[in-house]
Amino acid sequence: MNWDDLRGHRDQIEMLRRSIARGRQAHAYLFAGAPGIGKSRFARIFAQCLFCEKHDDTELLACGDCSPCRQMNAGSHPDYFAIGCPEGKNEIPVSVFYGDKERRGQEGLIHDLSLRPMAGSRRIAVLDDANRMNEEGANAMLKTLEEPPPNSMLILIADNLDALLPTIRSRCQLVRFSPLAANDVSDLLLKNEVASTPEEAAAAAAMSEGSLHIASQLLNPALRSLRLNLYAALATADLRPIEVAKAMTAGIDELGGDTNEQRRNAGWLIRFAQEFYRQTVLQLSGDDQPTGQGSEIIARFTKLLAARGSKGLELAMELFDRCVLAEDHISWNVAPAKTMDSLFDDLARTTRTRLRSAR
Repeated sequence: MNWDDLRGHRDQIEMLRRSIARGRQAHAYLFAGAPGIGKSRFARIFAQCLFCEKHDDTELLACGDCSPCRQMNAGSHPDYFAIGCPEGKNEIPVSVFYGDKERRGQEGLIHDLSLRPMAGSRRIAVLDDANRMNEEGANAMLKTLEEPPPNSMLILIADNLDALLPTIRSRCQLVRFSPLAANDVSDLLLKNEVASTPEEAAAAAAMSEGSLHIASQLLNPALRSLRLNLYAALATADLRPIEVAKAMTAGIDELGGDTNEQRRNAGWLIRFAQEFYRQTVLQLSGDDQPTGQGSEIIARFTKLLAARGSKGLELAMELFDRCVLAEDHISWNVAPAKTMDSLFDDLARTTRTRLRSAR
């Protein structure tokens, strides 16, 4: 694995390279940015470059052939540790830092980092999901940052800087990461065989906000099916709000997850509705043709509105604006079910009223 395996983030590579060349290598870094943009992969390659025997630290390169590089590629380097929030947990247990009660202080990240390097000149630990530390874990990490073990480096990865203690942030060199370009997300979806066609990949990438994680979620078969059902409902002149709201709420429940996950899925349904009307507006304006999942359904709705002339375009824009308002409601922590009820009631009433007046 080397920098050629990474998409984007070239500015961050050069910034770290210049910093190390000037003798300003930090004992702790904080990689911050949206989820699914490659921060963890970046951290792993960064560590491999520092372990590599054939390149000096100032080059920040990995040969891929020396023993440390081979060990990193195999996931067996004895001086590299990568941990994060366990699956199914909302926060990182303190045992990750100190070990279980039976062996408290004899294992865990802080113990492992304090030992002498086994294969080289340093030990490197990567803490993913750092923003999900509880108070006890954050205090443990703070003590380690205040008195770092010799020949050690910590890399914290966080999606939400506000969730970290200011004292932790101040003891790390902050490196901010930007979202990926849409074409990079699309290429990665195809490379990883998450998307089956370039059109499918491009459509998911366009809505992904530069996150491979989000793009992959959008291609979840259950969510894709729910999206098609939503499109089919929106494309009718006689939208039945109560039925649609119940179906969408039930779909969110079937996708599972905790309250936050359900709120995110509700947000995606609202964004799908926005995309439905956005593509309708573009086609009515003669600027674009609908692409991706459900494009034929959008084309059918567009034909319905096109028969109303300029009134049809005005209606599509008004419906889009109402969906934007619904997304605001979700961000304001309005209950998803209540948001859905209100949204589809307004969409149905507006559609019926405007189509009748346009005859």
